[in-house]
Amino acid sequence: MEAGTRRAKRKGDASPPVASVRALVDTSALLALAHARDQYHARAVKIARAHHATGGRYVGTLLVLAEFHAHVLYLRGPQQALEAVRRLSSDPQHDWRAVSGDLVRGAIDRWLGRFPDQTFSLADGVSFELMRELGLKQAFAFDKHFEVAGFGLLR
Repeated sequence: MEAGTRRAKRKGDASPPVASVRALVDTSALLALAHARDQYHARAVKIARAHHATGGRYVGTLLVLAEFHAHVLYLRGPQQALEAVRRLSSDPQHDWRAVSGDLVRGAIDRWLGRFPDQTFSLADGVSFELMRELGLKQAFAFDKHFEVAGFGLLR
């Protein structure tokens, strides 16, 4: 079975189990889901529903969670930002990973340093490095940098 997959079976479903894919979740996807007026909102909802229907899970870094919190804080205020981060941090569909110094150094050396002509943020580089380490092939993102770095996007 491909790295990042597990066998999942829906409760009450007599059909064979479906492969469940882990995908990295990016701030761009979280913001699209959170804001109905976001240009990618409808696509994000469709992608998230399809991924969830197959038992899909997300892996994200605490940098992504912090970026998302900062955006919601600015757009909607402290109470809604707190509620959004609480929901995400306790959602069993999301696996939030700490960012170690080794992960940051790997991001700098393997991604930021290798693509000096790109505007990858450190959070992007850390996400790419985590994907590399975990063998993840796809991201739930609306950021073309993932494709530039050689990863696929959930569609």
